[in-house]
Amino acid sequence: MKVAVFLTCDRAAADALLARVRARWPDALLVGFANDEDRDWLAARHATVELRRDKPPGGRLAFVRALRRERFAEVVVAWHGGERLQPLRLAALALGRLALATDERGNERRVGWWRPWTWGPHLLRRGLTADPLFVARCLAACYRATLGLVLALVWLPLRLAVLRLCGRPGRPA
Repeated sequence: MKVAVFLTCDRAAADALLARVRARWPDALLVGFANDEDRDWLAARHATVELRRDKPPGGRLAFVRALRRERFAEVVVAWHGGERLQPLRLAALALGRLALATDERGNERRVGWWRPWTWGPHLLRRGLTADPLFVARCLAACYRATLGLVLALVWLPLRLAVLRLCGRPGRPA
């Protein structure tokens, strides 16, 4: 059995999470993804865990494809708070299976991309404590990527048709 552990948390929480995962699956091959600063420290404390970089080689899409090819039996992700967006959380959701998420309180739940009620409460809790400017930027980015794009695709052809039929505004016909 092969278990991926995304350590998107601080050093102490990552240490505790690896210990819990090892206790749950004692015979499994654990593959941990940790940041560069914590990887050596965690390797010294957890010799049986294969620790890898959390930075995607070749881009994020290639990283997710490589993770899918490895066919992990379980995916565990530290779903802790924090101000930064954690790409590994999104990678865990993009694997197309339910991931086991653990939060800072020790609660565990299965999360999936197509099941927003599993990760939505965390997003709401994090959004309520986030910087309002950060939240506004996220909402603007979502608007531009979805609704804004749809409206532009509808509005631009109509506007071009009107300009073509009536001539350009401000110029005599």
